[in-house]
Amino acid sequence: MRYNGGMKIPTKFVKTLSDEEHNKLLGNHQISDNFRIRNRSQAILLSFEKFPIAEIAKICRVDRDTVSLWIDNWNEFGFKGLEDDEKPGRPPILTSEEAEKAVEIAIKNPKFPHRQLGEIKREIGKEISQYTLKNLEKKRLSLEKNQVRTVETRR
Repeated sequence: MRYNGGMKIPTKFVKTLSDEEHNKLLGNHQISDNFRIRNRSQAILLSFEKFPIAEIAKICRVDRDTVSLWIDNWNEFGFKGLEDDEKPGRPPILTSEEAEKAVEIAIKNPKFPHRQLGEIKREIGKEISQYTLKNLEKKRLSLEKNQVRTVETRR
């Protein structure tokens, strides 16, 4: 920002977007499964339309510095700059197939967590905690709800 007698003049914008980039950003903003990518795509589109950072921050419900970082990331990395950084952490205990099977086992014995965990250990060959199983069930329920919402909005 340049100083101009007490008034800030916005000077950071996305300078150019090809038609292809513009259309892909619009698609991201409207239908991406990832909320963060939808939000960041909208911010880039607004910046290209010369909305000031403060206004974009208000629309996207984030801090001005966050919007500024998104614009910098876009200008430097393009679509890669919209994605989250890899987060370090422990690798998952179960593969996606094993997790699906574990949830199916849990559904068969909903009132007996100790039986669920025992059967999972017998069938899959891996031991997981009640906490892990509960998180797997929540994740599946969340995915099912999102699929229902998606189908309803497409009608």
